[in-house]
Amino acid sequence: MKEITGPDLCHCLAVRRNARYLTRLYDRHLARTDLSISQFSLLAMLVKHPEISISDLAEIMVMERTTLVRALKPLQMSGFVLSRTEGPRSALRLFLSEDGRAKFEEALPDWDAAQAELEAEMGREQAVSVRASLLVVVPEL
Repeated sequence: MKEITGPDLCHCLAVRRNARYLTRLYDRHLARTDLSISQFSLLAMLVKHPEISISDLAEIMVMERTTLVRALKPLQMSGFVLSRTEGPRSALRLFLSEDGRAKFEEALPDWDAAQAELEAEMGREQAVSVRASLLVVVPEL
């Protein structure tokens, strides 16, 4: 095994480099659906957490609220993500429209293909282990 030295010792750099690589892999598979992996992930979170507030979704996604609002704009403009408030002081709640749920379902086979490619490249056991170790740092909610 190659000795790790210099910048490669930085945990953050290693994770960010791999994140960019994985983003490209998933985006390539999702291209036919006109969704990025970031958009797909937002749709997936809204499937799991319907009627979630923007603040709670930002916390789960580990994103700044303003960044999340910008990321949601194209999904809202496409009619995939809708919002509602209940009462004068209620938080804005997000949910998928029927078209949003259909888009998510359309993209699932492409996401599955990206998962399969990654698992074939690094081995299923290793992929599961890497995901588990990353979820220790930022657990799934």
